[in-house]
Parts: sequence; C-alpha cells; structure tokens
Amino acid sequence: MSLAAAVLAGGRSSRMGTTKALVEIDGCAMADRVLDAARAIGADPVVIVGGDPEELASLSAPVVADQHPGEGPVGGVLAALRHFVDAGGGAERVDRVLVLPCDLAHVDADTLFPLVEAEAGDGFSQVWVAATDRLEPMCAIWSVDALDRIQERFDAGERALHAVIGELPHAAVTVDPDGLVNINTPDDLPE
Repeated sequence: MSLAAAVLAGGRSSRMGTTKALVEIDGCAMADRVLDAARAIGADPVVIVGGDPEELASLSAPVVADQHPGEGPVGGVLAALRHFVDAGGGAERVDRVLVLPCDLAHVDADTLFPLVEAEAGDGFSQVWVAATDRLEPMCAIWSVDALDRIQERFDAGERALHAVIGELPHAAVTVDPDGLVNINTPDDLPE
C-alpha cells in the first residue's frame, strides 16, 4: 500500500488576515510543518491542495488546483484524491491519502502515526479519522476507493466532512489532541 499526503491550503484565511499556509512558527511556514510531519510517517508524494500557486511557491511541495474552490474541505478531499488517482499511471499507485489542514502548528509524526498503524491493520474501512474527545475530520487517511462515493455525496450537495465520513466505513483513531490545535487567528499563534 502506498500512502500519499495532501495539505489543504485553499481557505480564505480571513480570521488570520494573511495566508495561513505561509505563517511562520519558529522560522518554518505552517504548511511546511504539516508537510514535514506527513513525510516523517512515510507519506510520499506530498502535495498542497488549493491556494495561489505563485504565492505558495516557496513551500516544500507542489500546489495542486482545488477543483472545487469555495466548497469547503469536502471539495479539497475530492481534489486530493482525484489528483492521486489521475496521476496513478506512475511506478507506484497511491492507495491511501492522508489529508490535513495547513494550520496545524504542532502536528508531528507521533500525532499521525496512530492513523498509519490503524490503517495498516484494517481491510474494511475507507477512512481512518483522528479522534480526540470528538472526531477530527480534517485529519484523516482516505482510501482512494472512496472517491466515487465522496463524489456522489458532493454532487448531492453534502459539504460537511463529518457527514461524508459517517456514510463510509470508517475507524476513529485516538490521537494526541495537542498535535491537532488549529491556528486560526494571530492570537492563536504560540508565543
């Protein structure tokens, strides 16, 4: 099984006042911190989905167009899965895609590794979603086999990621909540 990763960076960042993917924490852009965590668990290749390719050119992964801009994270998940399915003619087919938001300042391999472990031992689920005291739908590994069902739900108007996950065979995987803290405003930035 081959695991790829996609970091979603297509949001407006209106509460942050600047492009969140590029906000630096300890000298590293937030999106690069997330990409590094994905690489640390063996995800390859990694891409950024959404955002302005010119503005995001300094980041450490290629930018893939969001085929559904303004349609929320379900559109971002679709764009990520579609990208890897369409690029599947290469030497190694991608079977699973870790999808994460660009604004996780503290995510690391220890946060993500339980998802990889759960996925490796599960031949039934199509989504392995992080769980703290609740599901964290923006941090999940998606099987590319779920693409058609996600597209159906999207075409039917579903935009809530948790609702899409609820309609697929899925596993909730407990992870460290400290690694999934979103940085949405300047006040959320670590001091």
